[in-house]
Amino acid sequence: MFFIILVFWILIDFISKYFANIYLQNKINILWDFIYLQFILNPWIAFWIKVNTILLKIVTICLIIIIFYYYRYEKKEYNTKLLDISFWLILAWAIWNAIERVFYWNVIDFIWIKYFSIFNLADSFITIWAILYLYLTFNKNKICYSDHKKHRFLK
Repeated sequence: MFFIILVFWILIDFISKYFANIYLQNKINILWDFIYLQFILNPWIAFWIKVNTILLKIVTICLIIIIFYYYRYEKKEYNTKLLDISFWLILAWAIWNAIERVFYWNVIDFIWIKYFSIFNLADSFITIWAILYLYLTFNKNKICYSDHKKHRFLK
């Protein structure tokens, strides 16, 4: 079921980028001039920080391997299904962005927030799941203790 959901969201991201390429060649204001949609091929990393493209590809692939390695060998006695799902979704979206970057030299972005950044749905999903992952990671002792207490109470 997890992989079906993952493929669905990757398909949504792919379709959104396809339509952005067709329909967002000109700027479309969503919230005045503060939030708008416009297609762009983004060769840089977050917040338009310029990095050599070859170096960026190497770093991207290395980071994905490091993230996978870290998760595989971290202490997992308190992991929950939600923590596992959030990790795998972050990794999947990162791989999806890396595929774009490696094969197309760019990532397709189309959501602009003035004075902030430009991003796409995959970036949004990575951010949401990363926040959830960090929350669960830093609070797993509380969550597990709470779950343990509930289970003891229910017995």
